[in-house]
Amino acid sequence: MIEQGLFQILTNESTITALVGAKVYWILAPKGATLPYVIASRVATEDTHTVDGAIGLRGGLFQVDCYATDYYTSVAIANAVRKFLGAYRGNLPDTDSTAVQGVLIEKNWDMPYEEGAKGFVYRQLLEFRVWYAEVPEEIVVDGGGF
Repeated sequence: MIEQGLFQILTNESTITALVGAKVYWILAPKGATLPYVIASRVATEDTHTVDGAIGLRGGLFQVDCYATDYYTSVAIANAVRKFLGAYRGNLPDTDSTAVQGVLIEKNWDMPYEEGAKGFVYRQLLEFRVWYAEVPEEIVVDGGGF
């Protein structure tokens, strides 16, 4: 599954882990997580169709939020993620070996800082459209009619 593969490549990329260590999370950071860290999540997915139906090419919109105690560190983390994911093509290391055809950067935003318990939290928001191949599931008709 693509989520698993994206999480694995983000957690194994040295330019990202040099900035955040092992603190790459999916959907939510654990309570009490220390800055800096990265949170990735799926925003939406669209299927590519022809008149015959879905062809197995999907466009997944993924969000990556980069958090730090200062603005410049949040930008450095976002730049590392953007450069890595923006250049990614090939099979992901997930259980399905999801084939990534291309990655398009759709957004790269400065988000307003937030007041944290011990100072301010700075956030960069990235959105990526990941085009990937998914093998269509075989449709089985049980003979019982529709």
